[in-house]
Amino acid sequence: MAMTAGTSCRTAVVTGATSGIGREVASILAARGMTVLGMGRSAERCRAAECEVRAEAGHEMVHFLAADISSLAEVRRAAAWVLERAPSVDVLVNNAGTFTLDRRLTVEGLETQLVVNWLSAFLLTGLLEGPLGRADGARIVNLSSGSHFAGRMHWDDLGLSHGYMGLAAYDQSKLAMALFTAEIARRYAGPRQPCAYAVDPGLVRTEIGAKGNGALVRLVWKIRTRGGISARQAAESVCCCAISPAAAGLSGRYWKECREVEASSEARDPAAARRLWEVAERMSGLEWPSGRLRTAAGLIA
Repeated sequence: MAMTAGTSCRTAVVTGATSGIGREVASILAARGMTVLGMGRSAERCRAAECEVRAEAGHEMVHFLAADISSLAEVRRAAAWVLERAPSVDVLVNNAGTFTLDRRLTVEGLETQLVVNWLSAFLLTGLLEGPLGRADGARIVNLSSGSHFAGRMHWDDLGLSHGYMGLAAYDQSKLAMALFTAEIARRYAGPRQPCAYAVDPGLVRTEIGAKGNGALVRLVWKIRTRGGISARQAAESVCCCAISPAAAGLSGRYWKECREVEASSEARDPAAARRLWEVAERMSGLEWPSGRLRTAAGLIA
């Protein structure tokens, strides 16, 4: 994979960075001399990942924050932490993701997969709009999935409160990430504006389908991913969009295995992307590009 030279003194923010793809992305970017600001749910795992990535990279410019981004309040806290440490952000990798077979609600009463897999990325990216805008050629990499091809937006019930199906919720959230990526490109067009990429990491041997689920789901996930690629291989694809010259300027595109591929027709619908952006503003309480936080978000459970 061809990477850019001279990535030192640049800053990358990576969510879901204590395990799986995110952990490997943090390692790759740190090894190329970048300051890495990682996030994960567990304080213990954050401490361990911070030490490990520092040792692998051979420098101390690696810092982790324990934050549960299923909470929008925690996302705001995480963004404030980044703002304290980074006047500019060159790479933002919205990697954090989850799968739940049963319907679960966040502390704010929202459907968990929708928040973790999409809305938290919208809010974090918006709150870091300033640092991203100050970097020269900043990149936003959003983890989508081939599952988005089966997804559809349930506009009248995004939280799937009636007849919940875990896979349908997951598919919808990954379609939302692809739509979000395309809309960033439309709203931030220009040579010095941040570029956004939706990445399909492929079938990966990670624990996303096993965490927090029952024994049967864990077994099915283990069998399903047996033929998948490693987290390191998937991370290399993510980093293609994060720092490779081959991806420069190709904002709003959908990528897999370090090349641009076509997303679903639903993911390429500009009207749906605009509508989803407006929904995200209501749900998160953040207006782009004004950066104004509303005092009360129009939450959709």
